[in-house]
Amino acid sequence: MADHDSRERFLALSEAVIGAFALIASLLEALPVPVIIPDIVRVAEDHGDPKDALLALNRVRAVVEDEPISEFHKRAWEHMLLDWFAAYETLTLVQLAGPAPWRLDVAEFALNRLVTWAEVIENDEEPDDSQS
Repeated sequence: MADHDSRERFLALSEAVIGAFALIASLLEALPVPVIIPDIVRVAEDHGDPKDALLALNRVRAVVEDEPISEFHKRAWEHMLLDWFAAYETLTLVQLAGPAPWRLDVAEFALNRLVTWAEVIENDEEPDDSQS
């Protein structure tokens, strides 16, 4: 039973990682200087190398630094992208080494942080100095 629950959780987290990639892609297109990255699902379906999509997403980390956005939003982008990579890499490890509960927890935690950063970016929020 525990194996079935772990498998279901792994599949749900894997879908969430793909969904998060699509969310990131749409947020990139909304930047002042739009950025387009390959669709990771389409790359896989076309029998391409998913590494191409991963490398493109990694290059975005440098590209965002040149965007005409606040330093706060640049850091939000950096954190969101690193959280995506943390979730993706952890789920890759689950495939190789098994679904230890902490691995699934790490992936879920990273995805939750990613969603928070995405909301900050999407809503164009910045901390209010009076709230610090």
